[in-house]
Amino acid sequence: MSSWAVLGSGSSGNSYLFTDGTVSVLIDQGFSVAELKRRLARFGTEVGSVEAVFVTHLHPDHARGVGTLARMHGVKAYIHSKAIKNQPALIAKIGVPEGLLEGVEPFEVIEVGPFSLYCFETSHDCDGSVGWIVSWEGEQCMVLTDTGTTTAVHQRLAFESTLLFLEANYDETMLANGPYPPFLQERIRGERGHLSNGEALDFLTQSGFQGHHVYFIHISDTNNRVELLSEAAKAVSPVPYTVCAKGQWYGMVGE
Repeated sequence: MSSWAVLGSGSSGNSYLFTDGTVSVLIDQGFSVAELKRRLARFGTEVGSVEAVFVTHLHPDHARGVGTLARMHGVKAYIHSKAIKNQPALIAKIGVPEGLLEGVEPFEVIEVGPFSLYCFETSHDCDGSVGWIVSWEGEQCMVLTDTGTTTAVHQRLAFESTLLFLEANYDETMLANGPYPPFLQERIRGERGHLSNGEALDFLTQSGFQGHHVYFIHISDTNNRVELLSEAAKAVSPVPYTVCAKGQWYGMVGE
């Protein structure tokens, strides 16, 4: 039986696990390998089972540990071809060895063990940013994070999914009244920034998602509160949900 987990979400590091107990894949790897191993162990998973990591974008909290994982354990890294082409300095800094770095195009299907994955474009201030769809054994998971806007394509993919990992980064009022300077506030709420609580919940409603669970991810610890988002989601979410606090782990096993 396959399982999934939020290994960590937020500015301190992001990674999402999908495993059948033998073969595992990750969406993002923003931790050191030592920390990744510690978090995998919470879910009874060995780092040796990880065969590939699929990257949403090259910001450090999502990609800082990708190259180390590739070098130490021979794990392939799949990254949007646009990110590889347009950000060579960041690609070099991550340090994925030749032969383990794979450029992919949106909707190009990659098969790893029982898992089928493809990416779709998002809108973030990092060239080649994408979300990912992971399918296996009748399940389809959508990971939609680090995007300032959503599209009709995103809504269709969510409608077709049984499991949704959805960014809800900030509360509009907390951001406006918080410590961030105006330029940073504009970056966060801009079209290449992040989704607010209200935008995430509107997306959830408008997509018609009827899967079995939503994980709200990438929550700011400065401009949001778990309790605030949880209360707002209670009024609109059609399915059970988990609000993922920064740095904590959540999933199907080992909780």
